[in-house]
Amino acid sequence: MIRRARQSGFTLIETLVALAIIGLSFAVLFKIISDDLDRTRRSGDEAAAASLAQSLLVQAQSGTSRPGSASGRFAGGYSWHVDVSPYPGADQRSAWPVDAVTIAATVTWREDGIVQSRTLTAVRVVPKARPQ
Repeated sequence: MIRRARQSGFTLIETLVALAIIGLSFAVLFKIISDDLDRTRRSGDEAAAASLAQSLLVQAQSGTSRPGSASGRFAGGYSWHVDVSPYPGADQRSAWPVDAVTIAATVTWREDGIVQSRTLTAVRVVPKARPQ
């Protein structure tokens, strides 16, 4: 009776299957990490835009808010627009010594070729303009 020696170890097929599974696992892991980094960047851009819009709104509220608009650019590819307009429904001819205005601060930027924007709006009571 001839005994065959039992060999231990992996066959070539088992090794190739294991390497294929590891390769697919790494591909999925890299995709997840890439998506997470993209979401983090996008979230940072939105937070920066909201902060810039809030800063514009505060600046507009602290100044003399007369109807009109202004635009400009920030560093980092952000552009801004502030629009001050009479509050809808406010009676501009009333005897009150104040008027209500709406202040809208918009910050826009490009993300992956698409224009994104964030707008903050506030209502402010301002002294009426004196007739000249």
